[in-house]
Amino acid sequence: MNEHSDPSLRALFRAAAEHGSREAATLPVARVVERGRRAHRRRLALGTATAGVVALLGLATAVSLAPGPAGPALPATSPSDLLPQETASTAPPTPDSTTTTEGRRTYPPTTSGRTTPPTATATTTPPQD
Repeated sequence: MNEHSDPSLRALFRAAAEHGSREAATLPVARVVERGRRAHRRRLALGTATAGVVALLGLATAVSLAPGPAGPALPATSPSDLLPQETASTAPPTPDSTTTTEGRRTYPPTTSGRTTPPTATATTTPPQD
């Protein structure tokens, strides 16, 4: 059977390979250099865009984490207007107090008989040399 009339897959691949090798030609050097420069410019643009996005995200994160305004600024001539309300509700507890109020520290009752903490006693003997 003739190779041109053989419909097998092997013959079709051979014909395609022969056609490709006849038609293939090398590109001029200027065209190869142009492709390389274009690819390099694309990579630089992608890197610059990525750096810009990262910088904007970092700035947005910093702005969102920064504390906001605390409220309206009070006039400097009357700072003591708010002090009586604050000091009346935040008096420190006394050491004899054993109440358990939320937000306050509780202290155990004091023992009047002991003024120093107990000393530790040795329960094991040190090793003999």
